[in-house]
Amino acid sequence: MTNPHEEECPDHMLLEFKEAHLLFTVEGKTDEEAAALLSNLWDFNNNKEKLVWDRERAVEIEAQQEEHKCEYVPLYFFTNKSIQEAEDDSSRDEDLLTLSQTNKGPTFQTAASVKAKKHKVRDEQLSWEEFSQANYCMITVMKQQEWLDK
Repeated sequence: MTNPHEEECPDHMLLEFKEAHLLFTVEGKTDEEAAALLSNLWDFNNNKEKLVWDRERAVEIEAQQEEHKCEYVPLYFFTNKSIQEAEDDSSRDEDLLTLSQTNKGPTFQTAASVKAKKHKVRDEQLSWEEFSQANYCMITVMKQQEWLDK
């Protein structure tokens, strides 16, 4: 569908619209009045198409924004220490299940998720050096992600 905001009303006085004029001139209207009625009808339909177009674009934009939303990730996971731990653990079986206690009782979770929770350090507990490392690594990852999205 073309963008109806970019469409222009055709000149309804052209010969190609002569047949459409007959619908109105039978009732005693002049060719100019018939052309004006056709233009009004075109405007009415174009305005409806604009509303549909705008709604569809709004839905698309909302879907894109939802797609690009990301969850909060603690800065600890961007520190050199955490990245090194992740690289060291990447060779292990990440599907390994372990029994852990949650607020809903004992449950099975992947070993990787349990380890991630265990080593989590709150942002405000990071040293200045760890904070600086995390900041640099996080920006690097964001730039890489931006490049991948293009």
